[in-house]
Amino acid sequence: MKPAKLVGMPYRLGADPEKNGAVDCLHLAKTVLANYGIKTPEPTRNWYRKFRKGEYQIFKEELQKWGNKTEHSKIGTVGLCKSNEGYGLAVYWEEGWLSCEEWGVKWSPLEYLEVVERYYPMKHNFVTH
Repeated sequence: MKPAKLVGMPYRLGADPEKNGAVDCLHLAKTVLANYGIKTPEPTRNWYRKFRKGEYQIFKEELQKWGNKTEHSKIGTVGLCKSNEGYGLAVYWEEGWLSCEEWGVKWSPLEYLEVVERYYPMKHNFVTH
């Protein structure tokens, strides 16, 4: 799925846009990165269990498995964002961030979101043809 089709898509925890017509922040990041040929780990039930309990360190744990911390925002970068509701993921796209709000997916300028950390995929995550 092309990233532009995600904008405005409804948010639902655990939803995959290809299967459900809705998306969560993890599947949002996976979908955009797949568009660029970047592989990401598959989400597990444990990931969602911890998230529902408010154990937000799961974001850092998972992001560290596939990427390295960076200070730069560029194609392939996933941001760990803080909001009033806790933490979530945003992904760099079109010189800004795609992220999930309660109502759905939106695009924001880079400086709009409170990005706590940025992760860029390791070389082995890039698909070569």
